[in-house]
Formats: sequence, C-alpha cells, structure tokens
Amino acid sequence: MSITELPLITPSPAGWLDHAASDFPALLVDHAHCELKAAANAMALAGRYADRTALVRDLTALAREELRHFEQVHALVRARGGTLTRPAPDHYVRELQRLVRGTRAVGTGAHPTLEDELLGCGFIEARSCERFRLLAASPLVPADLQAFYAELAAAESRHHELFFDHAATAAGPAGAAALAGRIAAIAQGEAELVARLPLGPRIH
Repeated sequence: MSITELPLITPSPAGWLDHAASDFPALLVDHAHCELKAAANAMALAGRYADRTALVRDLTALAREELRHFEQVHALVRARGGTLTRPAPDHYVRELQRLVRGTRAVGTGAHPTLEDELLGCGFIEARSCERFRLLAASPLVPADLQAFYAELAAAESRHHELFFDHAATAAGPAGAAALAGRIAAIAQGEAELVARLPLGPRIH
C-alpha cells in the first residue's frame, strides 16, 4: 500500500492487519473512541485558538465530520451486538505528542505550541489513513467494512493535509525550512514508535 503522499516513511508492521482483523468488535470499539476523541480535540483546538478565523472554520467542519464518523462506527458496533466500553490508553498518541514536542527549537517553552498540536494531529490522521487503506483492501475484512474504510481513508487524507496546511501557515515563510526539518524528524521518530508498540485490534 503506497504511503508516498503521506508524511510517513514506513508502513504499518506486517502483523498489524492480522491483529486488527482478529477481533472486529474490539477494533470497532477502539475506532469509535478514536473518532470521538478526534472531534473533541478539534473543538478544543478551536477554543484555544479562537482568534484564528480560518483555523476555527476548518476545525469545526472537521469536528462535525468526525462526529458523523463516530455515529457510523457506533452504529456498526451496535449492529454487531456490542456496546462501547471505556477507552483504553492510547500509547501511540501519548508518545507521538512527546516526540513532537522534542523536535521544537530550544527555548520555546514547556507548553505545546499551535504548531506542535497541528503536526501531532497531522501525523495521527496520516497513520489512520494508511491503516484504513489497509483495512479497505484486505480480504480479511468483511465487505461492508471494506467499503466503509475506503470512504474513511479518503477523509483522513484530507484531514492530514488540513493540519499540515495550517502548520505551514502558523510557521510562516520564515519558518518553512524549520517546519520541514521538524516533519522529517517526527516522521523518523513515528516510524520507530510504530515499530516498537505492541500489536492489537486497535487503530493506533
């Protein structure tokens, strides 16, 4: 599966798809929580940076789309006789956020910057896109879910581009080279992170 247009430098481990397909109820529950957290995070960002009109516009539209996805995944959970459990800790997201902060220039403070948050979200969406494409193309996945994940992969591709575009705006022309360097460093660290995390029926 090609990842050339994504900011990723390595595909998911070969065993991830087998683990994901081994327990569809668990995968769908985890996916539902991912969509819900994505919507909540988009609205939290819109609130923190409410003075950035274009960013708020795009984030609120994204949040609405993520909520629709949550509703769709939740319906799939219920249709298979399941219910949502409490979300499990997302070690991928937690470690990625730490990795992103570690690529900042010295002296930028302890709190995440807008650029940090946008880059972190962009990589999360990109990895989700890659994994949705794997699910969409796999004969291990029921046909109805293949079609569903193909639709979601296209959405995640747009989302990662949205976050990277706003990161470029936040950095400005003067910060373009530094931003490119950060993206390259994060991509390397993200690849190492994906390789070492345990596999399971989870999106991340």
